[in-house]
Amino acid sequence: MAEELSLDLEELRHLHSIAKRPRTLSILSNEICNLEKLSSEASSGKASQIPAPISTATRVPSEAAIHYSPLASFSWDQDNDKVKIYVSLEGVDESKIQSEFKPTSFDVKFHDILGKNYRCAIPKLHNEIVPEKCKILVKPTRVVITLVKASKGNWMDLHLKEDKVLYCNSFD
Repeated sequence: MAEELSLDLEELRHLHSIAKRPRTLSILSNEICNLEKLSSEASSGKASQIPAPISTATRVPSEAAIHYSPLASFSWDQDNDKVKIYVSLEGVDESKIQSEFKPTSFDVKFHDILGKNYRCAIPKLHNEIVPEKCKILVKPTRVVITLVKASKGNWMDLHLKEDKVLYCNSFD
């Protein structure tokens, strides 16, 4: 059973490293956490017999216990080359921002802002972006998320038309 748990954990970690959708990431994180607990309980009796799984992916802390509060306000603007998202937040420590930019999505997490955590994520952007050129600028009363468009043009919205919800709320 311990070997099966190790294999399951390894596969879930791999899936987590390639997943794009915030809800999928959360589900995978929860399951990884559950299997780690089971693995830990199983190994407490016979720790010397069970080899620890080796993961080639970067280990991301489990977000199962982290609660994200909804953002009070944000706005966005664009030009031909960029989209800028303005998030109204005070007291942001740049070292406590976790961001992930992908060609068709982004996920920015703000940790420990006056004791709360916030998240701004769009799982399907209107068009593709260039992840390595995207950036976050922290100002005294707001944070500016700059998305660099992969192709010039005007976006009708931030998200694809098929998505009716902008995911800048809690992910529980």
